[in-house]
Amino acid sequence: MNSSQYAYYHEIKAHTPTDFPYNTYLCSIPLDFTSVKLHWHDEIEFIAIKKGEGIVSVNLVHYHVKAGDVVFVFPGQLHSISQKGNFSMEYENILFKQELLSNGNSDLCYQEFMKPLFSGITSISPVSNEDCYFHPAIMVQIENIGKLCSKQPL
Repeated sequence: MNSSQYAYYHEIKAHTPTDFPYNTYLCSIPLDFTSVKLHWHDEIEFIAIKKGEGIVSVNLVHYHVKAGDVVFVFPGQLHSISQKGNFSMEYENILFKQELLSNGNSDLCYQEFMKPLFSGITSISPVSNEDCYFHPAIMVQIENIGKLCSKQPL
């Protein structure tokens, strides 16, 4: 894909307000819509599958996902979400700016570990499921994020 094609898929919607560093969306396929078209954005996105099954594409690779799976989408990665056959799927999107994970230029952890992930120098599997040793800890934190988002100022 050339750069003009890639630029075409840039989603410019502001997902995170300046006064609250992340946002969540609870969605259902096909009740809300049948798919989320291929796009990319500058935020980090976690897609937590709550119920059912579906298909999530990250960098043009299709993954069959089911309840309990979490998909990691880093800034600039092309991704889409769609229905799998006749299955329905409920999922939560958690979006935040990568700067949320940084404590400034002198943040060694961010520079050494997080920045290489976001720039594509280091990669991880986009899908985490119950087979991953760190999966239970991720699911607990996603639930905590959901609780915190419910306290977002109106």
